[in-house]
Amino acid sequence: MKKIYLLFILLLITGCSIKHPQIGKKSFPKEDEYIIKALVDEDSGDYADAAKVYLFLYKKTDKIVYFRRYLDDLFELKKYNQVIKEANNFLKQHWDDEVFKIKIFALLEENKLNEAKNALLKNFNKKNTFFYSMMSYILTKQGKYLEALEYAKSNYALNPTKQNLLNLVDILIKNKKYTEAIAYLNTYLKEYRCDYEVCLKLAHIYKELYDYNRLANIYVKLGRFNKKFYLLALNYYMNIGEYQKAINLIKKYNLDEEYLMYVYEQIGKYKKAALVAMNLYLKTKNIKYFLKYTIYIYKADKSKKTINEVIKNLKFISKKINSPFVYNFLGYLLIDKNINPKEGIKYVQKALKLEPDNIEYIDSLAWGYYKLKQCKIAWKIIKNIHTDDETILYHKKLIKRCLNDTSKNNKSNKKKFRKKKK
Repeated sequence: MKKIYLLFILLLITGCSIKHPQIGKKSFPKEDEYIIKALVDEDSGDYADAAKVYLFLYKKTDKIVYFRRYLDDLFELKKYNQVIKEANNFLKQHWDDEVFKIKIFALLEENKLNEAKNALLKNFNKKNTFFYSMMSYILTKQGKYLEALEYAKSNYALNPTKQNLLNLVDILIKNKKYTEAIAYLNTYLKEYRCDYEVCLKLAHIYKELYDYNRLANIYVKLGRFNKKFYLLALNYYMNIGEYQKAINLIKKYNLDEEYLMYVYEQIGKYKKAALVAMNLYLKTKNIKYFLKYTIYIYKADKSKKTINEVIKNLKFISKKINSPFVYNFLGYLLIDKNINPKEGIKYVQKALKLEPDNIEYIDSLAWGYYKLKQCKIAWKIIKNIHTDDETILYHKKLIKRCLNDTSKNNKSNKKKFRKKKK
């Protein structure tokens, strides 16, 4: 499509030249055939042959459009020094903005930054945005960010396009002028809503400034382009404690209910978390949500009625999944609430078969034997556990005291037995 368009343009202007300005008039009969050959060569990647054809056409017709195409093809061949040389020779005789631009690009490719800068300052019309964009680019490459900034601002003032804005903001960031960069971006957004690249740039700045609240707000705006930004916003709202914003975000944009469940869990609203978990279970029949529901109702209310429901639920779940967590949770409740320590020990032993080194499960087992008044066994199980966990340390203390009391009782009984024997 691009080549057809170029063909149309070239055929339209075959009559245009310095000597013959009439549009549509051919300079010689086979001019169209040469144009087509050059375009076909370009389309097949044979830029060397295409360049030869365009140079021939230029010499034959004096039409600048062919000389520009000739330089373009040399540029494609990365013959930058030849482009510079040919452009300089041409510009001595005729001034042409497009030829000058190609020359500047070739100088930049050769990293001849000062030569390009001097050429711009000497020859280019300063009312043209190309001058300002190239000067800001060159000065940025040279690390002269403050000088580059002035040219970038002028360029944006002359031509307030999105790309010029982004270039300006990049230079502002290099100069650590974040407030000014934010002001430019927000002014643009007020007029054009949330453009993807502009919002992304603003998000980058807020991230640099650790302004996570505004960063999350920008991610919400970016969510219309990609749902992942809603999740990034949600994550930041959670990290900075904006839980209500997180809840509003989930509800407004119909995000997965699982996120809502975890937000409620995070802020300790276990009854609400339980309702969401049960709703998810009813929708999906996934047992993990029923387990979540069971955990939440236990955290929300530790009344006897609730504990009985929790135990009933855990027994049902334990038949569905082989989970050491479930076995231990169920076993510990049976033990700790003095409902059925013997049965509780059996469930804890199942958990330990799957995770024999888990100190929480080891503690549960010791606690079970403690509840059965078998302190010697309990102490043997728990004595080598070293941890900062307050519950385990408390259990260990009680078991050791029980063991000592049992030893004293045994000694006392032995003395009494000896006296009786005498």
